[in-house]
Amino acid sequence: MLTLRGCPISRARANWAVDYRPGFVEQIAQWRAALRAELAALLPSAASIVWEIGSGHGHFLARYAAEFPQCLCVGVDLRNERLGKSRRKAERARLPNCHFVRAEAREFLLALPTGVAFGEIWALFPDPWPKKRHHKNRLLQPEFFEAVAARAGEGTRWYFRTDHGEYFREVAGFIPGLKTWQLEPDVAWPLEHATVFQDRAASYHSLVVVRTSHPARPVETVAPGLPPPTGPKSPA
Repeated sequence: MLTLRGCPISRARANWAVDYRPGFVEQIAQWRAALRAELAALLPSAASIVWEIGSGHGHFLARYAAEFPQCLCVGVDLRNERLGKSRRKAERARLPNCHFVRAEAREFLLALPTGVAFGEIWALFPDPWPKKRHHKNRLLQPEFFEAVAARAGEGTRWYFRTDHGEYFREVAGFIPGLKTWQLEPDVAWPLEHATVFQDRAASYHSLVVVRTSHPARPVETVAPGLPPPTGPKSPA
């Protein structure tokens, strides 16, 4: 296993990384360093945060922050247009406890300052990657749950909702095999507020898992791979 500025990458991935334009790998390293600095400035040491993975247009998290002003809320998304709308919502509503950060979820987890933990986690309508050959790209997999467990204390709840039945069954199916999380079928959601994606869904499925007291085992959290090269495609 090789590393790219502390992030493990496979040898095959490293072989085609040379096709990137000069300086691209360094730009990735600088971006990751900037994310770490941003989070260090944003989050107090020993903070407990409500984390929304894929915050979209900010409808849900802004409402949550307004309903629970004692909670420090952080949403992550990758699209600048969505983040702009989300931040404007928080500013108009004067929500100093609500923040939106441009980051992929695994990158965010890697960059989180030591001492910051999750009080609640929300994943509402994440990308289901519906084609079978793309299932490996789904964020909610056992390894990700295990990695997040290291930042979540006993009793932390993780709320998941999707309109993709197969994705829901996959997640619900592997949870019982985890020692750090267990299904909590009868718990009420602390807030029901429809997102843009929920409004578009004909139906959806929901589940809640809770962090157990079992110690989190060390899990190598691999940041997502670099995007495809800008030049000609390398042979597999």
